Amino acid sequence: MRISPALPVLFLAATAAGYLMSLLGAPLPWMIGPLVLTAAATASGLFTERVPTRIRPFGQITVATFVGAHFTPEALHALLATAPLLIAVSLWVLMAAMLVARLQRRIFGGSLVANFLAVVPTSPVEAVVMAEHHGVPTAPVILSQTLRIALVVTVIPILLYAGTDGPAPSPEALRRDGIPGAALTLAGAALGPLLFRAIRLANPFFLGPLFMAALLSSLDLPAFDVPGPLLAAAQIVLGTWLGGAFRRELLGGPLLGSALLSSGLLLATCGLGAWALSLLFAAPFATVMLGIAPGGVTEMALTAGILAQDVALVTAMHLTRIFVIMPNAGWIARLSNRADPSARRDTGR
Repeated sequence: MRISPALPVLFLAATAAGYLMSLLGAPLPWMIGPLVLTAAATASGLFTERVPTRIRPFGQITVATFVGAHFTPEALHALLATAPLLIAVSLWVLMAAMLVARLQRRIFGGSLVANFLAVVPTSPVEAVVMAEHHGVPTAPVILSQTLRIALVVTVIPILLYAGTDGPAPSPEALRRDGIPGAALTLAGAALGPLLFRAIRLANPFFLGPLFMAALLSSLDLPAFDVPGPLLAAAQIVLGTWLGGAFRRELLGGPLLGSALLSSGLLLATCGLGAWALSLLFAAPFATVMLGIAPGGVTEMALTAGILAQDVALVTAMHLTRIFVIMPNAGWIARLSNRADPSARRDTGR
């Protein structure tokens, strides 16, 4: 496949955008910066080439390995000790997403599956993959998913930080166990997608390495954290690929208002759930709020450390939500697609 000369230029510009966002202290700068730049270039017609899909697995595997490595033995202990709370948090988030999707459909129209994929708290990349599979327009899904993440990683830390007496000592970084750790980490990242594809589980390039990294980390085996530059490169790839789906028609109409409303409603519903579950399980509200937040596991775990909350429990809640929602989002979307007559009109089937 011939690579257009415009593509390397786009990635250089996307890298610069990510760096600028990092200087400004923006959330997920290395993903959101390239996404915004690529979306602007695509929507304006400045960039007309298609960002190749085959680069996507690199970003998915790298990010999944990084997230899974945070499932330390402490996080495993938190999962076993507080399993009812973790399951309750995951189910609340899933039910909140389904409720908001139905409400958004009533207000703005569209198919139920399109609204569900736009609001369900999962990776934006995975939501787009499912949208492509069901013939749903991808740009509204990307916009809604990106706005949700941006709201979560900015609003929640600011609100919780305002209610504390100040930051706690920074959490310790993950260890790097030299060649044995690097070898095991690479083996897990390579084996996970192959295993999940062989047994035909959903989203193999994300859930596969996520599962393997979490398994290795929870067993306290030699580990090697994903280096910062490699993680940034993976986010640049994913952000650029996501931004390439934006088109000029997104700049008008009710799409932006729909995305803002759904993200705000989901965040508010999760906040209500955090309050109720913190009372039911006698858990600190701030910890449950960070764990129930619909997205941003890395940012929420870091915020938990800064605010002296239980980092292991917050991480366990997020990873439980990922493993509850991501494998099940596909069949929920399929049922929504079959039961909703408007889905055929949206997809042209």
